[in-house]
Amino acid sequence: MLSLKSTFRPIKSCLPHKLITTRLIHTSLTQSRDIKPNTTPNNEKQKVVYKPPITIERKLPDPFKKRDQNRRYFIVYAIAITLSCIFIFNYEKSSSPIVNSILYFLRRSQLGNEVLGSNIEFANNWPWIWGKLNTVQGIIDIKFKVKGSNNQIGWIKLNATRQSKMHPFEIHKFILEIDTNDSKVEYNLMDDPEFEFDL
Repeated sequence: MLSLKSTFRPIKSCLPHKLITTRLIHTSLTQSRDIKPNTTPNNEKQKVVYKPPITIERKLPDPFKKRDQNRRYFIVYAIAITLSCIFIFNYEKSSSPIVNSILYFLRRSQLGNEVLGSNIEFANNWPWIWGKLNTVQGIIDIKFKVKGSNNQIGWIKLNATRQSKMHPFEIHKFILEIDTNDSKVEYNLMDDPEFEFDL
């Protein structure tokens, strides 16, 4: 028969002693982290901070006090804006394809070279194009000054219209006008024997 000692033997753990100790320490640490501190309800009343109302210690400025000065500023501003728009529109006309085509034609025209000479260009560094130049409406009625190597200044005058965008421009007048001591001489540039001007 088996003895009691041999029957009820204590079960030895298969894990090492050090591993069991490490697990116990780790478990105790995690439990201690999960413990939240005691929270007590805040029964204290919040302190009320007094904010004084915003007040104006001086009177508001009178908008009509400097009426005359404001009118002068407005007039100067309006004049400056008007002049700026005029210069912008004139710059657009001076750099338009129509004006460039006129200068291109004059530089190669036999009639223009005989009267003005070579190197035909605007008479001034800031050319001014007089008249209306609106290709959308089909109206061209402009004039401007040109000069060449002969130091002779002349006026180019062009007048052309068209019915719609589908139609070409019909040139009514294209002349070179030269001021002499006695009178004005007009040269019809459409009669140039070598080149034909077309828009």
